[in-house]
Amino acid sequence: MAIESPMVPRGGHPFREGERTNPWESIERQTPSGVNVGPTVQADSPLVGQSPFDRAFQWLDAHHRGLLANPRGVDGVVVRTAIHQAVMAQNLRKPEAEALTEQLADHLLGAGPLAMYFRDPSVTEILVNGGQVFIERNGRLRPGVALGTAEQGIEVAQHLARMEGLEYRDIDPFMNFTWSADGSRVNIVHHKKAPSGVAISIRKRNQERALDMPDLLEAGMLSIAAADLLEKAMSGRLNLILSGPPGAGKTSLIRAVAIRGITPTERVITLEDTAELRLPLPHLVSLVGQTDRPTEEERRRGAVSIQDLFRNALRMRYDRLIIGELRGPEALDFLEAAMSSEGGMLTSMHLYTPELLVDRLYQISHKYQMGMPYDLIQRMVFGTVALIAQVERDTHGHRHVRQIVEVERDGAMRPLFQWDPDRRELACVGELSDARQAWIAEHTRAPGAPQAKGA
Repeated sequence: MAIESPMVPRGGHPFREGERTNPWESIERQTPSGVNVGPTVQADSPLVGQSPFDRAFQWLDAHHRGLLANPRGVDGVVVRTAIHQAVMAQNLRKPEAEALTEQLADHLLGAGPLAMYFRDPSVTEILVNGGQVFIERNGRLRPGVALGTAEQGIEVAQHLARMEGLEYRDIDPFMNFTWSADGSRVNIVHHKKAPSGVAISIRKRNQERALDMPDLLEAGMLSIAAADLLEKAMSGRLNLILSGPPGAGKTSLIRAVAIRGITPTERVITLEDTAELRLPLPHLVSLVGQTDRPTEEERRRGAVSIQDLFRNALRMRYDRLIIGELRGPEALDFLEAAMSSEGGMLTSMHLYTPELLVDRLYQISHKYQMGMPYDLIQRMVFGTVALIAQVERDTHGHRHVRQIVEVERDGAMRPLFQWDPDRRELACVGELSDARQAWIAEHTRAPGAPQAKGA
C-alpha cells in the first residue's frame, strides 16, 4: 500500500529526537546539483547542520519568547508577522521560505504535523497509533505521514491538547474536545492506557463537505424514491430515527433530511455533543453538551449533559427538536417528549439493526438506573417512532442506506426499502401505511404557513 505522503518526520522542535530534522517535512535547500546552500553561517556556529525550522524557531525564541508560550492568546496578525520575520532572517529562496512559513504556522497556530490533513477536504478522519498516522478518504483507511516514534506521537497529543488550553496527563487519560479552528472532534487516549502508544482519533468537520440531499443521491447513498419518502415524512412531522454504526453517514443524512423537510418558518433546536449539523435554517438554536452525566467537579466547571440540554429545550418554544445522537438517558426523554408533541423529531442511534431499538433503550434504562420496564419502553417506541432508516458502510467504504422500515403499532418492522447488493441500489419493497400517509397529508406545513403555538 502506497504511503500517503513522502514526508518522514525526523525530529526538530518540539519533536526533538537526536539529530533528526523536524516532523513536518524536510525543507533543506538543495541546488540543482544536490548541494545544500542554506543560510550563511560561520563554520564554527552551533547553527551549522540544523534545519531551517530549528533555526527559525530559535530566532522566535530569542525575539518573541512570550509569543511562543501562548500563540493562541496572541492576535493572529502578530503571530504571522513574527513568523515572517523569522523566515526572512534565514535568507532562504522563495519556495523554501514559503514552505518554512507554512511549517511554522502549522506549529504555532495549527495542528502541527497533522495540519495538512485538516486542510485537505477529502480526508474525513485522522488516526494516530503511537508513531503511525492513518487517514480516511472515500471511506477507506490508508497510511499517512510517519511520525517516526511513539514518543513523537505523544508530542503530537500534547500539542493538540495545549492548542486548546488543555493538558495531556495520565490522571485524565481520556480526552474529548472540539478543535476550535474547524469544529473537528478529537479523542485522545493517554499512552499509559494504550501499550502500543497514544491513540488519537479525529473526526473531521469539513466545511467544504457539508452535504445536502443531491450530494447523497449523487454518491449513491440512497435512491430518489427513498429520499422523497424521508423528506415527506420529515415535512409531515413523523418521528424518524437514523440508525447504524459509527462513521456510516448518519449525521450527513440527518442534515440532508432536515434541510429538505423543515420549512424556513419553523424554530429548530439541535442538541449535539459536537456541533456538526450546521443546518442552514434561519431560526436555528444549536446547543452543545456532553454525552455522559457530568461529575460534580465537571458541573462546577459549567459542564452540562445532552439530557440537561434536552430538558431545558422543552421550555424553549420549538417547532422541531433534532438530537445528533441518542446514547444516554436523553434517549428515554426523547420518547417521552415524542408522546406529548406533535411529532417531527429527528435523531440517530448506534444500532446493528432496527429491530434492536427497544433492547438498546432497555439497556440504557438499566445502565443509568432509570428502572423503566421493557414492556413500557416497547409501547412508547411503537406509539411514537414512525420510520427507522438503517445506514452502513460496506467493505468497499461505500456509505449507503441499507433499509428503511416502518414501525407499526403492533411492533412489526415492515420494510419499505431494502439494499440490493447485486444491483448496488436501494430498492422499494413496500408502501407507507395509509394511516401514516394521512398523517403526513394533515401535518405537512406549506412554506410561510403560521407556526404552532408552542411545544
